Amino acid sequence: MKYFLIVASLFSFLFVSCKRKPEPPPEPTYQLVWSDEFNYTGLPDSTRWTYQEGYIRNQEVQYYQSKRLKNSRVENGNLIITALRDTTEAHPVSSACLVTLGKADFHYGKIEVRAKLPMGKGAWPAIWTLGTNRYEVGWPASGEIDIMEWLGFAPQYVFGSLHKADANGKDAAQISISPAIPDLSDAFHTYVLEWDEKEIRMYVDDFNYAIYRASDMPAIEWQPFTKPHFLLLNLALGGTSGGEIDYSKFPFTFTIDYVRYYKKQ
Repeated sequence: MKYFLIVASLFSFLFVSCKRKPEPPPEPTYQLVWSDEFNYTGLPDSTRWTYQEGYIRNQEVQYYQSKRLKNSRVENGNLIITALRDTTEAHPVSSACLVTLGKADFHYGKIEVRAKLPMGKGAWPAIWTLGTNRYEVGWPASGEIDIMEWLGFAPQYVFGSLHKADANGKDAAQISISPAIPDLSDAFHTYVLEWDEKEIRMYVDDFNYAIYRASDMPAIEWQPFTKPHFLLLNLALGGTSGGEIDYSKFPFTFTIDYVRYYKKQ
Protein backbone atom coordinates (compact mmCIF):
# COMPACT_ATOMS: atom_id res chain seq x y z
CA MET A 1 0.00 0.00 0.00
CA LYS A 2 2.81 2.40 0.88
CA TYR A 3 4.44 1.74 -2.50
CA PHE A 4 1.12 2.40 -4.23
CA LEU A 5 0.67 5.72 -2.44
CA ILE A 6 4.18 6.84 -3.35
CA VAL A 7 3.67 5.95 -7.02
CA ALA A 8 0.26 7.65 -7.05
CA SER A 9 1.70 10.79 -5.48
CA LEU A 10 4.58 10.85 -7.97
CA PHE A 11 2.18 10.42 -10.88
CA SER A 12 0.01 13.24 -9.55
CA PHE A 13 3.06 15.53 -9.20
CA LEU A 14 4.26 14.79 -12.72
CA PHE A 15 0.77 15.31 -14.14
CA VAL A 16 0.39 18.71 -12.49
CA SER A 17 3.96 19.75 -13.37
CA CYS A 18 3.53 18.83 -17.02
CA LYS A 19 0.23 20.64 -17.46
CA ARG A 20 0.57 23.56 -19.81
CA LYS A 21 0.54 26.90 -18.04
CA PRO A 22 -2.43 29.06 -18.94
CA GLU A 23 -1.77 31.66 -21.62
CA PRO A 24 -1.89 35.31 -20.50
CA PRO A 25 -4.95 37.20 -21.70
CA PRO A 26 -4.43 38.77 -25.15
CA GLU A 27 -3.59 42.44 -25.41
CA PRO A 28 -6.67 44.50 -26.29
CA THR A 29 -6.99 45.30 -29.97
CA TYR A 30 -8.21 48.57 -31.43
CA GLN A 31 -10.73 49.14 -34.19
CA LEU A 32 -10.59 52.26 -36.35
CA VAL A 33 -13.90 54.13 -35.98
CA TRP A 34 -13.13 57.68 -37.22
CA SER A 35 -10.39 59.22 -39.33
CA ASP A 36 -9.36 61.83 -41.83
CA GLU A 37 -6.65 60.65 -44.23
CA PHE A 38 -6.75 63.98 -46.14
CA ASN A 39 -7.01 62.24 -49.49
CA TYR A 40 -8.76 65.17 -51.14
CA THR A 41 -8.05 68.78 -52.09
CA GLY A 42 -9.37 72.09 -50.77
CA LEU A 43 -10.77 73.12 -47.42
CA PRO A 44 -10.82 70.56 -44.60
CA ASP A 45 -13.82 68.19 -44.74
CA SER A 46 -16.77 70.05 -43.21
CA THR A 47 -18.36 66.78 -42.06
CA ARG A 48 -15.37 66.23 -39.78
CA TRP A 49 -14.06 69.70 -38.88
CA THR A 50 -15.19 73.13 -37.90
CA TYR A 51 -13.16 76.14 -36.73
CA GLN A 52 -12.46 78.44 -33.88
CA GLU A 53 -12.28 82.04 -35.07
CA GLY A 54 -10.72 85.18 -33.63
CA TYR A 55 -8.27 85.94 -30.84
CA ILE A 56 -9.04 83.03 -28.51
CA ARG A 57 -6.58 82.49 -25.62
CA ASN A 58 -3.16 82.81 -23.98
CA GLN A 59 -2.41 86.33 -25.29
CA GLU A 60 -1.38 84.80 -28.64
CA VAL A 61 -0.81 87.16 -31.55
CA GLN A 62 -2.58 85.24 -34.31
CA TYR A 63 -6.17 85.70 -35.44
CA TYR A 64 -7.72 82.30 -36.20
CA GLN A 65 -9.40 82.36 -39.59
CA SER A 66 -12.35 80.19 -40.59
CA LYS A 67 -12.60 78.45 -43.99
CA ARG A 68 -9.64 80.35 -45.42
CA LEU A 69 -7.44 78.31 -47.76
CA LYS A 70 -4.40 80.46 -47.00
CA ASN A 71 -4.50 79.22 -43.41
CA SER A 72 -5.92 75.69 -43.67
CA ARG A 73 -5.99 73.58 -46.80
CA VAL A 74 -5.70 69.98 -47.87
CA GLU A 75 -3.35 69.04 -50.69
CA ASN A 76 -1.06 66.15 -51.65
CA GLY A 77 -2.54 63.97 -48.92
CA ASN A 78 -1.86 66.40 -46.07
CA LEU A 79 -3.67 68.99 -44.00
CA ILE A 80 -1.53 72.13 -43.98
CA ILE A 81 -2.11 74.74 -41.27
CA THR A 82 -0.20 77.91 -42.09
CA ALA A 83 0.50 80.96 -39.98
CA LEU A 84 0.96 84.08 -42.10
CA ARG A 85 2.06 87.65 -41.57
CA ASP A 86 0.70 90.41 -43.77
CA THR A 87 0.67 93.93 -42.35
CA THR A 88 -1.83 95.05 -45.00
CA GLU A 89 -4.50 92.73 -43.54
CA ALA A 90 -6.99 93.70 -40.85
CA HIS A 91 -5.42 90.94 -38.72
CA PRO A 92 -1.70 91.00 -39.61
CA VAL A 93 -0.91 87.56 -38.16
CA SER A 94 -3.34 84.79 -39.08
CA SER A 95 -3.55 81.05 -38.56
CA ALA A 96 -6.13 78.29 -38.09
CA CYS A 97 -7.56 76.14 -35.31
CA LEU A 98 -9.58 73.11 -36.47
CA VAL A 99 -11.92 71.35 -34.04
CA THR A 100 -14.26 68.36 -34.11
CA LEU A 101 -16.79 69.95 -31.73
CA GLY A 102 -20.26 69.04 -32.93
CA LYS A 103 -18.79 66.64 -35.50
CA ALA A 104 -17.09 63.91 -33.45
CA ASP A 105 -16.55 63.17 -29.77
CA PHE A 106 -13.84 60.93 -28.32
CA HIS A 107 -14.17 58.90 -25.13
CA TYR A 108 -11.48 56.35 -24.28
CA GLY A 109 -9.57 54.49 -26.97
CA LYS A 110 -6.62 55.76 -29.00
CA ILE A 111 -6.05 58.98 -30.97
CA GLU A 112 -3.17 58.90 -33.46
CA VAL A 113 -1.90 61.89 -35.44
CA ARG A 114 1.07 61.83 -37.80
CA ALA A 115 2.55 65.28 -38.29
CA LYS A 116 5.57 67.39 -39.15
CA LEU A 117 6.10 70.44 -36.96
CA PRO A 118 7.00 74.05 -37.90
CA MET A 119 10.42 75.63 -37.53
CA GLY A 120 11.29 78.83 -35.70
CA LYS A 121 10.92 80.60 -32.38
CA GLY A 122 7.45 81.68 -31.43
CA ALA A 123 5.61 78.79 -33.11
CA TRP A 124 3.33 76.79 -30.82
CA PRO A 125 1.48 73.97 -32.62
CA ALA A 126 -0.68 71.59 -30.64
CA ILE A 127 -2.74 68.41 -30.86
CA TRP A 128 -5.13 68.37 -27.91
CA THR A 129 -8.60 67.75 -26.52
CA LEU A 130 -11.15 69.59 -24.40
CA GLY A 131 -14.19 68.22 -22.63
CA THR A 132 -17.32 68.59 -24.74
CA ASN A 133 -18.91 70.33 -21.74
CA ARG A 134 -16.26 73.08 -21.98
CA TYR A 135 -18.83 75.80 -22.65
CA GLU A 136 -21.10 74.61 -19.83
CA VAL A 137 -18.70 74.11 -16.91
CA GLY A 138 -15.75 76.24 -18.07
CA TRP A 139 -12.05 75.54 -18.05
CA PRO A 140 -10.25 73.80 -16.36
CA ALA A 141 -13.26 71.95 -14.96
CA SER A 142 -13.95 70.48 -18.41
CA GLY A 143 -10.47 68.96 -18.57
CA GLU A 144 -7.78 69.25 -21.22
CA ILE A 145 -5.46 66.60 -22.66
CA ASP A 146 -2.44 67.97 -24.51
CA ILE A 147 -1.30 65.07 -26.68
CA MET A 148 1.46 67.14 -28.25
CA GLU A 149 2.65 70.70 -27.77
CA TRP A 150 5.83 72.03 -29.35
CA LEU A 151 7.60 75.30 -28.63
CA GLY A 152 9.94 76.87 -31.17
CA PHE A 153 12.52 77.85 -28.57
CA ALA A 154 12.90 74.16 -27.51
CA PRO A 155 12.77 72.49 -30.93
CA GLN A 156 13.95 69.01 -29.94
CA TYR A 157 11.17 68.31 -27.46
CA VAL A 158 7.42 67.83 -27.33
CA PHE A 159 5.26 68.22 -24.26
CA GLY A 160 2.21 66.33 -23.02
CA SER A 161 0.00 67.46 -20.18
CA LEU A 162 -3.28 67.27 -18.34
CA HIS A 163 -5.22 70.28 -17.13
CA LYS A 164 -8.03 69.85 -14.62
CA ALA A 165 -9.58 71.66 -11.68
CA ASP A 166 -8.54 70.96 -8.11
CA ALA A 167 -10.92 71.16 -5.15
CA ASN A 168 -10.66 74.97 -5.28
CA GLY A 169 -11.38 75.16 -9.00
CA LYS A 170 -7.78 76.06 -9.86
CA ASP A 171 -5.79 74.50 -12.69
CA ALA A 172 -3.94 71.43 -11.36
CA ALA A 173 -1.67 70.96 -14.37
CA GLN A 174 0.65 68.00 -14.84
CA ILE A 175 3.28 68.27 -17.59
CA SER A 176 5.65 65.74 -19.16
CA ILE A 177 8.44 66.19 -21.68
CA SER A 178 9.71 63.80 -24.33
CA PRO A 179 13.35 62.81 -24.81
CA ALA A 180 15.26 64.89 -27.35
CA ILE A 181 14.21 64.19 -30.96
CA PRO A 182 16.37 66.13 -33.43
CA ASP A 183 14.17 66.06 -36.56
CA LEU A 184 10.70 67.09 -35.35
CA SER A 185 10.56 69.90 -37.93
CA ASP A 186 12.15 67.88 -40.75
CA ALA A 187 10.27 64.56 -40.61
CA PHE A 188 6.87 63.17 -39.76
CA HIS A 189 6.38 61.60 -36.34
CA THR A 190 3.35 59.91 -34.84
CA TYR A 191 1.76 61.40 -31.73
CA VAL A 192 -0.51 59.05 -29.80
CA LEU A 193 -2.95 59.23 -26.91
CA GLU A 194 -4.13 56.00 -25.26
CA TRP A 195 -6.92 56.65 -22.81
CA ASP A 196 -9.06 54.40 -20.63
CA GLU A 197 -10.86 54.57 -17.33
CA LYS A 198 -7.63 54.11 -15.36
CA GLU A 199 -4.80 55.72 -17.34
CA ILE A 200 -3.85 58.30 -19.93
CA ARG A 201 -0.68 57.49 -21.88
CA MET A 202 1.13 59.63 -24.46
CA TYR A 203 3.63 58.52 -27.09
CA VAL A 204 5.95 59.92 -29.72
CA ASP A 205 6.18 57.14 -32.28
CA ASP A 206 6.51 54.04 -30.05
CA PHE A 207 8.06 55.81 -27.07
CA ASN A 208 5.73 56.22 -24.09
CA TYR A 209 6.84 59.49 -22.53
CA ALA A 210 3.90 60.24 -20.22
CA ILE A 211 1.57 58.21 -18.01
CA TYR A 212 -1.15 59.74 -15.83
CA ARG A 213 -3.12 57.44 -13.54
CA ALA A 214 -6.50 57.94 -11.91
CA SER A 215 -5.14 56.28 -8.78
CA ASP A 216 -2.48 59.01 -8.44
CA MET A 217 -4.85 61.96 -8.20
CA PRO A 218 -7.99 62.99 -6.30
CA ALA A 219 -11.22 61.75 -7.87
CA ILE A 220 -12.35 65.32 -8.59
CA GLU A 221 -9.27 65.85 -10.79
CA TRP A 222 -9.78 62.63 -12.76
CA GLN A 223 -13.50 63.25 -13.23
CA PRO A 224 -13.16 65.35 -16.46
CA PHE A 225 -11.40 62.42 -18.11
CA THR A 226 -14.35 60.09 -17.58
CA LYS A 227 -16.38 62.11 -20.10
CA PRO A 228 -16.20 62.74 -23.88
CA HIS A 229 -13.75 65.21 -25.37
CA PHE A 230 -13.39 66.89 -28.77
CA LEU A 231 -10.14 67.23 -30.70
CA LEU A 232 -8.29 70.42 -31.69
CA LEU A 233 -5.44 70.99 -34.16
CA ASN A 234 -3.95 74.46 -34.14
CA LEU A 235 -0.88 76.57 -34.83
CA ALA A 236 -0.49 79.42 -32.36
CA LEU A 237 2.16 82.16 -32.28
CA GLY A 238 3.72 83.77 -29.22
CA GLY A 239 1.54 84.14 -26.17
CA THR A 240 2.15 82.85 -22.67
CA SER A 241 4.10 79.75 -23.78
CA GLY A 242 5.18 80.45 -27.35
CA GLY A 243 7.42 83.33 -26.31
CA GLU A 244 9.25 85.73 -28.60
CA ILE A 245 8.49 85.29 -32.31
CA ASP A 246 11.16 85.17 -34.99
CA TYR A 247 9.28 87.09 -37.68
CA SER A 248 11.87 86.11 -40.29
CA LYS A 249 10.52 82.55 -40.17
CA PHE A 250 7.07 83.36 -41.59
CA PRO A 251 5.20 81.52 -42.93
CA PHE A 252 5.10 78.83 -40.26
CA THR A 253 3.67 75.49 -41.40
CA PHE A 254 2.15 72.63 -39.40
CA THR A 255 1.60 69.59 -41.66
CA ILE A 256 -0.69 66.69 -40.68
CA ASP A 257 -0.62 63.42 -42.61
CA TYR A 258 -3.64 61.81 -40.92
CA VAL A 259 -5.83 61.77 -37.83
CA ARG A 260 -7.22 58.43 -36.58
CA TYR A 261 -9.40 57.41 -33.65
CA TYR A 262 -9.66 53.81 -32.47
CA LYS A 263 -11.88 52.10 -29.91
CA LYS A 264 -10.95 48.96 -27.99
CA GLN A 265 -12.66 45.84 -29.30
